[in-house]
Amino acid sequence: MSLSRREFIKTVYITLGGIMLVTKNFTTNELMCHCGCNDAEMDDDFMRMLQELRDVAGFPFRINSGKRCIKHNAEISSHKKQGIHTYGKAVDISVMSISTTQALHLIKQAQDIGFTGFGLNLKGERKGRFIHIDNRGEDFSPPAVWTY
Repeated sequence: MSLSRREFIKTVYITLGGIMLVTKNFTTNELMCHCGCNDAEMDDDFMRMLQELRDVAGFPFRINSGKRCIKHNAEISSHKKQGIHTYGKAVDISVMSISTTQALHLIKQAQDIGFTGFGLNLKGERKGRFIHIDNRGEDFSPPAVWTY
């Protein structure tokens, strides 16, 4: 893959600053486990799909939670087992700064791209609202939709 001069400079600058681009719109910093372990290893196919979602959506969206180490997931997850975030195949997207229409389009576009897990937290204060998306395989669990 060939980068334009601007993309190359941006990639080098971000890498030298300690933040690496995972795709053209997502960095290790925003996908990293929040416990401080610095684990940001995401599944390649998942990241391809997430970048496609960003491209199709046509607007930026913020990731609240990406990769989680097993320890951190056990501390914050409602089911306490090794969840899909620990495999680098899930993100929680903040819907605080996007409209309801954009959030609905995002869910539809994610489904069209092939994401198979959707968790919706669209109640309460706007700043705490998010959409969980993942690309779980049948080996993990069947496709699922749930609310928080």
